[in-house]
Amino acid sequence: MLLCWENGKAPHPDTITRRFKTLAAAACLPEIDLHDVRHSYATAGRDAKIDWKALSKRIGHADVAFTMKQYVQTDLEAGRQVATTLAELIIGGALSSAKIMGKADGGDAGEAA
Repeated sequence: MLLCWENGKAPHPDTITRRFKTLAAAACLPEIDLHDVRHSYATAGRDAKIDWKALSKRIGHADVAFTMKQYVQTDLEAGRQVATTLAELIIGGALSSAKIMGKADGGDAGEAA
C-alpha cells in the first residue's frame, strides 16, 4: 500500500496509525493494530485458498516461502474439518464394508437369531 499527501510526500507512519484508530473508533470497531489488519487480510486470503504467490506479493513479502511459513498455521476449524472428513471416510468405509459382509447391525451374519 502506498500513501502520500497531495504534494507527493509520504505521511509519518504515526499519522496513518492515528487516523486508522480514529476511523475504527468512529465505526465502533474493537481496537486493533494495523499490523493485525494485515495479518487478518493474509489469513482471510489463506482461508479463501488464494494463490500463495499472489497473496505473498499482495502483502509485500518478497519470498513466498516466508508467507507460507507465517500463515500456514493449523487453526482449530481447519483441524476439525480434517478430523471430520477423515472420520467420515473411515467410518463410512467401515459401514459400507460391514453392509457388504452382512454385518451392518454389528452382529455376525453367520450367527443364528
